[in-house]
Amino acid sequence: MHTAATGGRMAWTGNGGAQPMDVDPFEILAPLAAAATVRIHEAPAGYDGGGPVSQPWGSGFFVAPNWVLTCAHVALRGGRAEGGWREVGLSFQGVDGPVTGRVEWAQPEEGAGGSWPAPDLALIRLVEPVSHPCVWLTERTAKVFTRSEVAFFGWLETPDGTENVSGRCTIRGELGTDGLLKLGNEDEFPEGVSGGPVVDLRRGEVIGVLKARRSAGRDGGLATSVVQLRRLPAPVVDDLYQRVLHAHDRHHAERHRDVAHFAERTWTDAQSDLRATADRALTPGQRVELLGLLAELPSPLSTRRLDEMVTELAGRPYHGTLPAPRGWRDGLGRLYGAGEGTNELWTVLRYAVHAATAERPRPADRPRAAVADAESRLLAWVDGTAAGAELPRWFRTALRLEQEARLREREARAKGPGPDTLADVWSFDPGPPDGHPGMEQGPFVLLEITPHGWERGRYDWRVCNTAGDGEFVSIDEGRRETGPGDLPPRLGAALREAFRRGDEPDRPVPLQIALPYSLLRFSAEDWALTPGGPSLGEQRPVVFRCTDPIPEDQDSEEVRALRLARWAKLHVGRMVPDILDCADGRSRPLPEADVLVGRDPATVPVLCHTPATGGEPTALLRVMTSGYNVILWRREITEREPGCGDFHRGVDRTVTGAGHAGRLPGAVWRLRALPGAGAPGASWSRGLALLYSDPHRPLPGADDPLETL
Repeated sequence: MHTAATGGRMAWTGNGGAQPMDVDPFEILAPLAAAATVRIHEAPAGYDGGGPVSQPWGSGFFVAPNWVLTCAHVALRGGRAEGGWREVGLSFQGVDGPVTGRVEWAQPEEGAGGSWPAPDLALIRLVEPVSHPCVWLTERTAKVFTRSEVAFFGWLETPDGTENVSGRCTIRGELGTDGLLKLGNEDEFPEGVSGGPVVDLRRGEVIGVLKARRSAGRDGGLATSVVQLRRLPAPVVDDLYQRVLHAHDRHHAERHRDVAHFAERTWTDAQSDLRATADRALTPGQRVELLGLLAELPSPLSTRRLDEMVTELAGRPYHGTLPAPRGWRDGLGRLYGAGEGTNELWTVLRYAVHAATAERPRPADRPRAAVADAESRLLAWVDGTAAGAELPRWFRTALRLEQEARLREREARAKGPGPDTLADVWSFDPGPPDGHPGMEQGPFVLLEITPHGWERGRYDWRVCNTAGDGEFVSIDEGRRETGPGDLPPRLGAALREAFRRGDEPDRPVPLQIALPYSLLRFSAEDWALTPGGPSLGEQRPVVFRCTDPIPEDQDSEEVRALRLARWAKLHVGRMVPDILDCADGRSRPLPEADVLVGRDPATVPVLCHTPATGGEPTALLRVMTSGYNVILWRREITEREPGCGDFHRGVDRTVTGAGHAGRLPGAVWRLRALPGAGAPGASWSRGLALLYSDPHRPLPGADDPLETL
């Protein structure tokens, strides 16, 4: 066990910089980490901080001015609700008496049976601003970050009162795929340190939040990677993740520039002493300046655009299972290691140019002049850094030409038209008439659900993104879930991450749900990612594919050719809706197999009736095996209109109005969103489902290895 250190021996070099002389990195970093660590307990009776301080529930630490990061199980232990807000008390160095904080976000919102699953994080905002130091959060994306020693900090209840406490251990690996770090047993983890920071002693940055001691009979402890903060909700406005991390980077940049208080050591000073970036292109001072400038820019347009930008510069897309980068600082962290020395500096400077000249079609939360000023200051930093590093003039010229070209392109795109209607927001590219339509479709998210045939009521799931090369990239998977019924929390988290990686502003990435035939009756499009929020089908296009049996596997050569011809026809021209099982409002048998096969290639089959209303139980399967991959059908719903006229007319308008099959998923999405918004005349579309299965793009097999790293 180690108490917080106060400093170490330093030797001053001729250039005015402090260098360590046999100083333990712990001695350099401990005062900074301890000063930013807080004690979390019951909220004080009033905002004046009066009254006794209760026994601490755990620890936390300042990550930005007036923002504390801790564990959800600490923040939600017993804080009372005031006007819908959960409040806690915070005590820390430099403040007389406790202050009040509000829990602005916690995930999960409650534990089950004493267990708090990942990420087990919470953000607390001070009700009244108070001056205090902040830790330095890593901008890197990594699984375990370091093999070297790490330090942890927190508060401990002792017979003589409350004391700050610290310790050292190593990271032994990870637990699961939720960003949990396994800590070694080199030191004990006393009660009360949960929620405290875990510091990488080699790089001088916080990489985790101490979560728990291991259960009885097991060594070490657990910490949650700070990368899990990227799981914060990402609304279009007031993105809490961006707000807190921008404030973090501005705080450290301002402290670095503050020469009036040179005696107060900063994290940048400590990183310089540690030579934390000795193998990197940027010095600690250059890095903090760059991050501060990036924090003044509006956030990236989307995670997908950010990934495309970094992939272009670094030559490798992000395929990790950890939450993908979503802010400018995260993208910068991905560039470390893009090359050694000068090569990495070239990449970083180009990234800064791309960030300064990125598209910004959304209204900024500050005047355009302020954004333009931030862009100009960042570009000036690029010019100054390139010149100071004595990079070749040809490279500096190339930087300037790239900057000018990107600004011209941005201006031209800003003048271009956007989508006219919701139906145009998402559609497949039909391709040339003589090509293979559907093969070049845009990205989508795939959810596979596989029931256990030998274990009723249990199923496995897997969520994948489609990469730019058409490959499937695994996000997460789960085993032996109960259901299907309610959306499991882990599956919900995987879907949120997959959507964030693929969504564009006003262009949500579509979801394909692959199910066996026995589960096609299950309305997975009605799942909601947040309680009381819109359903998946209201948020984005949702289509279905059948996995068992797979009709294509049973095709004759003739039917296979017909299936491909139909798919091509539907994607380049007219579509003809054909209600197969209903006439004059009454159910009727499906046509015979040879009649189904012989229908017009432009036919979109429609099934109006369910088994409860006279429909055939295997009607959908019979249609699929007749060479159709685009089918509309109605689910069984509790409140169904007595007549079918509105449904028939609505389907006819929807299919013919879409123009080609690539726009049909977007058209069905629009219909699902209308009842959710309370639109009149849309009740006929309730329970409408769309089978949309590209015969050119088979699903990955259950045992196929997918790209995850």
